[in-house]
Amino acid sequence: MAFIPRVFVPASEIRDGTVRVGGSDANHIRNVLRIPVGGRITVCDGRNVVYPAEIVSYEPGCFLARLGEGVEDTGELPARVAVYQCLPKGEKADFVVQKSVELGCAEIVFVLSERCVARPDGQAMEKKKQRMQKISESAAAQSGRSVVPPVRGLLSFADACAEAAEADCAFLCYEGGGTVPLRQVLEASAGAERVAFLVGPEGGISPAEAETARRAGLSLVGLGSRILRTETAPLFVLSACNILL
Repeated sequence: MAFIPRVFVPASEIRDGTVRVGGSDANHIRNVLRIPVGGRITVCDGRNVVYPAEIVSYEPGCFLARLGEGVEDTGELPARVAVYQCLPKGEKADFVVQKSVELGCAEIVFVLSERCVARPDGQAMEKKKQRMQKISESAAAQSGRSVVPPVRGLLSFADACAEAAEADCAFLCYEGGGTVPLRQVLEASAGAERVAFLVGPEGGISPAEAETARRAGLSLVGLGSRILRTETAPLFVLSACNILL
């Protein structure tokens, strides 16, 4: 099957069966992929509806596309899975965003915990989020998704626990004692509409933080007999969600 590129637009910009696409998407379609007038693309409206589309014309900085009949995308996970990731060092955050989006997460929320080494100020974090949001969009397009998961944060550990606890199934990935197996928690949550899980940083979760999570209503969940890296743990959990939900 020939590759058909995807672009994401707000549903409000679709009018009378057409949409005008500008910015970096227009540049990529025209100057990188060199798709001609009459070429095919796929348009996603952010509401799980995808449209086959044909490029009608190129204009300065944008192009006009005519949409076919929209169809509901059935490729998303049956539950909205939110990843609460304690901020890791360096480029690991980019990796977590890219791979979590490919594996079907609904959003990524970065958290500042006791043992986080990376502690960017507000301005630096805002720049990181802007870059990571672009990574999310690119990963969503590459993996054939119809929605772009948002990237949020930084939340305090306590606030992250309180927010995550609002999900139907909420848990902390913990390497300490007193945990229950991931399989047991996910299988017991069959039919859940929202799942949220929290992953610690490179130095792990402190016992005091584990107690904070438990009191907030999160289960303490073990991921098996091995200690996983902070950037590996969310991918392990999301893979399990793909199989067990």
